[in-house]
Amino acid sequence: MANTKPLKLINIAKRYKHIKPVPRMPNFAAWIEGVDLAKPLSKPVQAELRQALFDFEVIFFRPQIITPDQHIALAKVFGPLSSGSYFDRHPDSPDLEVITSDPERPPGIDNWHTDISWKPHPPLGTAIQITVTPPAGGNTCWISTSKAYDWLSPGMKKYLEGLTAVHTWEVSGFREALGKRGDEALIAAIKAFKPVVHPVVRVNPDSGRKCIYVNSDFTRHIEGIDRHEAVGMLRFLMDWMKKPEFMVHHQWEAHGIAIWDNRSTQHYALADYWPHNRVNQRVTFDEPGSKADKVSVNKQVLGGKKLR
Repeated sequence: MANTKPLKLINIAKRYKHIKPVPRMPNFAAWIEGVDLAKPLSKPVQAELRQALFDFEVIFFRPQIITPDQHIALAKVFGPLSSGSYFDRHPDSPDLEVITSDPERPPGIDNWHTDISWKPHPPLGTAIQITVTPPAGGNTCWISTSKAYDWLSPGMKKYLEGLTAVHTWEVSGFREALGKRGDEALIAAIKAFKPVVHPVVRVNPDSGRKCIYVNSDFTRHIEGIDRHEAVGMLRFLMDWMKKPEFMVHHQWEAHGIAIWDNRSTQHYALADYWPHNRVNQRVTFDEPGSKADKVSVNKQVLGGKKLR
């Protein structure tokens, strides 16, 4: 066993009076019971939902029918809306991204990643609802990068402190997808969102936990060390974070909802259901007080049009 520190469980009965978190793993991932998202949420409920997100890093709601406006309002409980990523938008609600997989559009997010780590100020989190589920499969996995950090040896923690890594969307599948839209969209994206640098270990300001902040989709390399060492270290960290002790495997029901903290988790959407249909609606939100993006992915890069 790598982690030798005794685990102190969150005292749910003491901390929560208006909602009921039901943990799925020790101090990570929780069902939220007793909340009807189709109704206005009181201030105490909103405060406890935010606390639950910071305590458990990913929270789940049983299937509920909500409108796009209610979905957006739910995301705003946690922070101001982000301009999002390179995904298609809901025809009536451009803040709502829609990821559709069907026989003509194979799934393309079956990789471990933290949403939009390629921006200078990545979003706090993401709220999604799977409105159409395949007959089987299509699950999503999350890993706690704070738990992954906690279980590292003291020597490895000391080694990682102060290291930085370069993140860019250009090493992901987005480059190919934008290329299919034509040179104009690709060039606009290259100009708008250049590579950025983030610490390899970040502190989540709301939970106070240290988290490993590299991912296989958007992290290009670690700075300040020999490139061969950097390749090996990235490979180690990617493998380490996939230990089952840090992971929850979620089976979707139609209209189920999940919200996660991008600063201390990664996720992987399984592609085992193709060519069946799966529809994911999502809203990304920033940290309170964050400056809005100077460039809108949807407007300036995609021109308000569809990616595919």
